[in-house]
Amino acid sequence: MVLQETFRRIVKVEIARQGISQRELARKMGVAQPMVNRYLTGKICPVLDVVEKFLVALDLPLEIPSEMNVPQQT
Repeated sequence: MVLQETFRRIVKVEIARQGISQRELARKMGVAQPMVNRYLTGKICPVLDVVEKFLVALDLPLEIPSEMNVPQQT
């Protein structure tokens, strides 16, 4: 699961850069710290609304590269 691994890496780097703990991140997200740990260790895969909570808590944008080839609907 490349996407999940990339997500975890980005979140871990940002946690370290901001100098916050998993507990503080969990508080900002409105979840328990063990849940954050499960996501960051890959025990569970976050759904889109959880990804959004991580991004909002870390003040990160959700970006989708414009060069992605998305098929046009016909």
